[in-house]
Amino acid sequence: MIGGVFSVYFGCYANHERKSLEYGLDSIVNWDPEPETRDLPFVTTSTTTHTQPGKKTTRPTIWRSLAGHYVDLLICGFLSWVVCFTFGWQGDWATLAVFLFFGQAFWCRDRLQPTAGEFCVGIRYLTSASSQVVADIKVVHGKLKLNGFLLFAGLAELTLAILFFSGWTFLARAAFFGLTFGPPFSVAYWALSGFAFFLCCGYFLSASKLAFFVVPAVHLCFLADLWVGRQAWGALLTHDPLASGGMGRLLLALPFPPTDVFGLWTFAVFVILAFSRKQLVN
Repeated sequence: MIGGVFSVYFGCYANHERKSLEYGLDSIVNWDPEPETRDLPFVTTSTTTHTQPGKKTTRPTIWRSLAGHYVDLLICGFLSWVVCFTFGWQGDWATLAVFLFFGQAFWCRDRLQPTAGEFCVGIRYLTSASSQVVADIKVVHGKLKLNGFLLFAGLAELTLAILFFSGWTFLARAAFFGLTFGPPFSVAYWALSGFAFFLCCGYFLSASKLAFFVVPAVHLCFLADLWVGRQAWGALLTHDPLASGGMGRLLLALPFPPTDVFGLWTFAVFVILAFSRKQLVN
C-alpha cells in the first residue's frame, strides 16, 4: 500500500516536471496543477514548483542579444591580439579571435551557461529559486533591466577600455598632462587608463548609482589630460615608430581631432546619466 502511494507520488512529480519544461516560460512562471494531481491530497504546489509565484521574467531583445555578441567579439579580439602581438603572429589575430568566439559560444551553450558578453549585459538562463537552470530559456536579470542609452554607454566605455588596454601595442610612449614617457611607465599608463574606463563600463551595465560619481570624474580627468597634452599626443602620433604604421595614422586621418571627439562623448555621457537616473538603482 505504502509503496503504491509513493509510486503514484513520484510518477506525478516526474510527469509535471516533463510537461513544465515542454510548455516553456509561461507554464513555469504561471504554473497550474495538472488535473490528475489536483485531486490528490498529498501532492501540493510547494513540492513541484521551482520558481517564485508571480515572479515576472523578461526575455532579452534582439538589441541586447547583439550587444552580448559585440562584447564577446571585443573580449576575444583583445585576447587574441595580445597573444598574437606577443609571439609576432599579428597576421593571424583575426583567425584566433573567431576561433575563440565560436569556441566560447559552443562551450557555454552546451552547459547552458551565459557567455561573457551575455553575462555583462544581464542575460541569464531561466533559473529556480535555488539558482538551478530549469529551462533552455534566456531571460534578463531582474536588477539589470537597462534602457538603450545605458546599454550603449556601457558598450562604448568597454570599447574605450579595450583600446586603452591595447595601447602599449600601438604606442611605445605615452603622455600625461603634456609630459611624455616610455616603458615601463607608459605600459602602466595604458593599463590604468583601461581599468578606469572598464570601471565606467561596469557601473553603466550594472545600473549602479556609483556611476554618478565615478564616470564624470574619469571623463573630466581624461578630457583635461588630452586638452593640456594635445601637442604632445600629436607629436607621439606622428613620430612614434609603432604609431606611424597603424593606429596613429588612423587617428590622424579622422575628420575631427580625437580631443573634440572625446569631448562630445563626455557631454553625451553626462546627458545619459541625467536622463537615466531612475534606471540606476543598484
